[in-house]
Amino acid sequence: MSFLSKTFKYVNSLGQSIVFDYAHGYLISKPDGIDTISVTANTAQGIGQVGATVQSKAIQTRPITINGKVIGDNAQALKDALMTVVRPDLTGVLYAGDWHIDVIVTASPTIGASKRGAPFQLGLLAPYPYWESGERKAMQLRGVQKGFKFPWNISKTYYFGKVIVLKYIVLQNFGQFDVPFMLEINCIGETVTNVGIENMLTGEVLRLEKTLVEDERVVIKTSHGKTTVTSSKDGDCRGALTLESTLYRIHTGDNAWKPTADSGLENVEMSVSFAEESAGVTVI
Repeated sequence: MSFLSKTFKYVNSLGQSIVFDYAHGYLISKPDGIDTISVTANTAQGIGQVGATVQSKAIQTRPITINGKVIGDNAQALKDALMTVVRPDLTGVLYAGDWHIDVIVTASPTIGASKRGAPFQLGLLAPYPYWESGERKAMQLRGVQKGFKFPWNISKTYYFGKVIVLKYIVLQNFGQFDVPFMLEINCIGETVTNVGIENMLTGEVLRLEKTLVEDERVVIKTSHGKTTVTSSKDGDCRGALTLESTLYRIHTGDNAWKPTADSGLENVEMSVSFAEESAGVTVI
């Protein structure tokens, strides 16, 4: 039970967690910094100019401060849990309902000495300031799309799957920002040469200069930090990305993606998944 409309939970890089709600012995107010983001603007002003001209701007990291009270029956154990889980040497993830954000600890918990209702405060920092949705969208670009699932109505015709062979598909990103994605490529035939994708609306491409063999699986993960390419046969093969590859984000709105290959495209299964992002989360 939480008195806020979203339940906040912190999970450190060891998998240890703290749930900040009444049922778990904690009561918090709205965390500072979950909604607002600071922007630094460099401006110039000419002689006689009213106002200024913005030359550049930079979106800053997101500091978050959590204030609350320890209200559970076993106050000592609850205080010890805060110190054990929210450690300055570990990274973590802060959850707000269905949204989450990667954070580091900038101030380990300060906790009062009271047996009941002891106040506490801790500080976090999100290097990448946008919140990510916990609901990932997934689409099949090419291959067999699974179709059979329970509950099953025996009176209707059902299919275990259907073959997806389209010239392109439209990915829709209803979030506020361009987002990274994970692209999975499976070679189900003999070979496929120089497989990739093209955004038909922007002309951007993502292409591997590589021949995939039967049963080989390649996973391309883009992120806000780096891009990885991992093959089930060859391991790390990021060097196979061609120099002209520029398609590393799913843009807001519609994205018309077309699978491509120099040869063997009929031997490819391809799927993509991504999560939308938001500038902040709100609570009541």
